[in-house]
This record gives sequence, C-alpha cells and structure tokens, in this order.
Amino acid sequence: MASIVKKRLRFVTWNTRGIKSPPQKFSDLLSSLISLKAHIAFIQETHVGPTCYQILENVENWNVYFTVHSPRSKGVAILISYDVPFEYICHDEDCSGGYIVLFCRLYGELYTLVNVYNHKADKNVLARLKDYLRETAEGVLVVGGDFNTVLDPSFDRLSSALLTKQSSLRAILEDFTISLNLRDTWSYLHFADGGFTRRQNESHSRLDMFFMCSDAMVRVCSSKIQSNEISDHKPLVLELKVQQQTGNIIPKVALFLKETRVDEEPDRRSGKINGAEILSSIKSLIDSKQRPDTMDVDYYKKFCCQLTETLKGKYNIMLKNKQVPEAYYSGDIFNVECLIFSEILAKRLSVLITPSLKREKKAKFDILLTMTFEPGPQEIRWSFLEQTLRRLKQIQSVPPLDFSILDCLLPKVQNFSGELRCLRPGIPLTNAILNLALTQLEDLILRSETECRTSVSFHRQALLIHADQSKRGKVVRVLEKFQDDSGIRLTECHIID
Repeated sequence: MASIVKKRLRFVTWNTRGIKSPPQKFSDLLSSLISLKAHIAFIQETHVGPTCYQILENVENWNVYFTVHSPRSKGVAILISYDVPFEYICHDEDCSGGYIVLFCRLYGELYTLVNVYNHKADKNVLARLKDYLRETAEGVLVVGGDFNTVLDPSFDRLSSALLTKQSSLRAILEDFTISLNLRDTWSYLHFADGGFTRRQNESHSRLDMFFMCSDAMVRVCSSKIQSNEISDHKPLVLELKVQQQTGNIIPKVALFLKETRVDEEPDRRSGKINGAEILSSIKSLIDSKQRPDTMDVDYYKKFCCQLTETLKGKYNIMLKNKQVPEAYYSGDIFNVECLIFSEILAKRLSVLITPSLKREKKAKFDILLTMTFEPGPQEIRWSFLEQTLRRLKQIQSVPPLDFSILDCLLPKVQNFSGELRCLRPGIPLTNAILNLALTQLEDLILRSETECRTSVSFHRQALLIHADQSKRGKVVRVLEKFQDDSGIRLTECHIID
C-alpha cells in the first residue's frame, strides 16, 4: 500500500472551563478555533451533564464526540472539522467524564485520538486509560489535554507554590507516559523554552500538553501556545505531517462490531459502562468451572480487546432498559458475561465504601464484640439496600450513582413480594453488597454509642467493636435491629489470643 506525505493537520487542546456560560461562550470558542485554523480540537472541562448536552449536538461544520458527566465539572469533547477527510470507527468514554478515546481514519490513515482531563481529585483516571490504551491503541496515537500537573517543575513552572500538591499527579503522569512510550511534543521542539499554558495568580505552569509515541515524533512540525480571552488556560496548537493512505484497516477493538446505523440515537446518559471497565473485569477472571456460555473464560480473555465494544453496547442497553437476561440471575453457576457485569458493578460500589484512613482512631477500650456474617447464602431486604445506596456520597473518581439495575439483578425470594433478595455466593457483587452492609452497621453503632470505637475488615468481612462491658446490652440491641431491618444474619466471632 503506497503512502505519500500530503497535507498537515492542526490539533488544538484547550481547557475552556465550561462552554455554556456566558451564553455566547461556545460560539466564541468555535470562532477562536477557526482563527487558530484548527482541524481537530480537544476541549476539556465542558461541564456537560445529562440535561445540557444538546449544545454539543449538531454543531455546524464540526463532527463532535463528547462525554456526558456533570453540568458543574469535568467533561471532554473532540471536534473534527468537516474540512478533514474523516471516517468514524468507534469511541470509548470514561465512565467518570475524564477522557474520550476516538478510533477513526483521517486522510485514510488510522488514528487513536485521546482527549484527557486529569482532574486533581481523580487519581485513577490515567491508570484506567493506560491499561485500556495498551490493549486498544493502533495507528497514530495522539494524546492531548489538561493534565493538571507539570512534567518538569524546573522548566514548566515559574512558581513552586503548587509543587507539593501536584507531585503525586506528576508521578502518575510519568508512569502513564513511560508505560505507553509517549513523548511530550512541546519539549521535543522547545528544549529550553519556558512556555506556559495557565496562569493562576502569580504562578505560571504548562499543564496542557500533547503526547505522541516516540517513533511518531518525526511527524511533528510545530507546537505553539496561543493567547486567548476565553479561560485561564491558553490553547496549545500542534501541527503534524499527514500520510494520506488508501485501504480500510480496522482496529482490533472494532473487529467484532456491526456497522452502526446512521439514524441510531446516541446514548447521552452519564455513568455508562465503558471499555476500560470491561477490559479490566475480563482480565481479572480466574476460573476453571464449566460455565453455561457457549464460550469459556479463555475465549473472553483471548478476545478481550474485541469484546469490549460488543459487551459495552449490551451492558449499557441493560442499564438503560433496567432489564437483564434471565441467565444472569438464575442458577447456581453464572455465565461469564454475568460475572463480568457483576465485577464492574462491584468495583464501582467498592470504591464508594473503602474505609477512610483519616477516620481511624486508636481504640480506647478492649474488644467487646467481633461480628461477621453467618456462613452460607445470605438474603437482604430491598428497602434496606435501596436506602443504604442513597446514603452513599458521590466522589470524583466514580460514575454518577445509579444502582437501580440491582433491582433486576438480585433474585427475589419467593412469597416476599420482592422485598427479600438473594445474595448468591460466588458472584463479585455479593461481597461488595455485604461490605456495604458492614459499613452501614458500623455507622449505626457509632451513632448510637459515642463511647465506642469500631474497626472494619473487608477481607475478613468482620466488624470489631471496642467498648466498655457496660455498653454490651445497648450494642447488642443495635445488632438485633440491624438484622431485622436488613434481613442479613450475623454471628459473633471469638478471637483467640
């Protein structure tokens, strides 16, 4: 297949700190992109949520792909000018709005375009993205965005005020770039230049960057920081040489996909399951049981990359319609797709209930009781689970809270009108729900008895209660009420010294 050097592509990455307010801001942004002669724009902090995404639909003269997360934070978008020969293949959105990965052809050549907003409160976004790209990235990989840290403080910052706060993010970014063999395009061309993309008070930093694989750096023609009046970040412009190609290379991630209908309605809900979650869950499968699937675990592991897109579509339809196949909740042996789905939900739930080291205090009392769950299958009241889930607090690193699919996924116990649900052993979600119940029990005890300390162990699924012996009766009453309200059966452990 012959290829010849033809045109150049101009990329722009820009944190605009929102696109909706003031009302003319998005129009001003589009005008600025035209002035910058942008062919492809990576926009961060769009602040687009489930009720205000229409601003990015049907944008004149641009193909737009974006995440839907929150009207107040995060969110990214990739805009591709109609002037560029462009073919869409597929894309993946971070479940927490931190990145979007677009697989496409530009001038007939395969590209993997990645737009990142590395939120300072989400320390896991680059790790999620790294693992996904190592399996899926093909063709020309271009990673751009606001990374909320600098690569080298000596060159990339004028003030050291943020050095301590950003040092952990810098280590994560360095690991990300090394793992994917990425180089910073700005420092490739500007060895000693101190260009800065953001000013905050008297601090100047270069937080906005483009990265490419080392062997693709010969394509880089120029990298310039431009002035603007839209946000406190400046747009960074990257110009690349293009190799126009003929052919129809399909990336591995899209091999199992059927052709998308042009009239198919995009799914604009927040918190959708994404390819990175599916990939991680498939890789965590360790199983030798005969499953009721036509394909075994080895098949899913062998084709994990190709299956991310097909399973993503299937799982998100399930979440949208609140329906799951009967095979997911019937029988004692679970099919592989059920295990993957359960693992994803379990991981989302587990992040929300991980015990905080900040609240750990040294116990003043001896161990009064050590409680754990009775052996064997457990049951839980749906009203208790629903109420407990509502109490969970949203955090930046996880998708918006919506576990309503559990109503379909947890089997109903007969003769209880759906109130009592089975927690089946051997499925990842069961452990996550029991750990959630354990944290709820801990909170109940601490609220009812201030002269008390508790210690939770998720690995042991046990709760240590430290209190004076005189408090035993009160604590036992809390435990009994918890069992009545939750339907979960507890038992006391005896610690051997």
